[in-house]
Amino acid sequence: MESSFTPTEELLNTRVEQQDSHENPIPYQEILLTRLCMHVHGKLLEARNNMLRSQGINETLFMALMILDTKDSRSIQPSELSAALGSSRTNATRIADELEKNGWIERKESHNDRRCLHLHLTEKGAEFLNGLLPPQHSALIDIWSVLDIDEKQQLNTLMRKLLTKLDTIKD
Repeated sequence: MESSFTPTEELLNTRVEQQDSHENPIPYQEILLTRLCMHVHGKLLEARNNMLRSQGINETLFMALMILDTKDSRSIQPSELSAALGSSRTNATRIADELEKNGWIERKESHNDRRCLHLHLTEKGAEFLNGLLPPQHSALIDIWSVLDIDEKQQLNTLMRKLLTKLDTIKD
């Protein structure tokens, strides 16, 4: 059965066939795995956003709500949210604007320092999030059901090994 990755793989195979025998061989396996990881990431994100779209939310907003929900007092500074999401402070502000517009968070000044702002998960936000979780869990279980427990553990180990290497690469 042909997958959505087949066209990419065919292009890479064509490139290998076209390569001059005097050139250094391209690192086929490394390119293939890189492209496959990027393709799978895109498909996972697409599936997650499709699951969430019907609820009027996307993966980024969902993760922001999850981060707030896991914090003591369900409160976080915008800079902490930015760091946790791996996004810019400007983008974190846009995310907070969207969450606030939906009534899922409130912006409040710190009791100790009025210059310091905190984002607080509202009861409406917590209820919304709690309604999202059961169907999200079911959808994730379905996606990953193609792998057995040993394969999931093996993939986890391999991905963490690759991540450790990527974390050592300097900009």
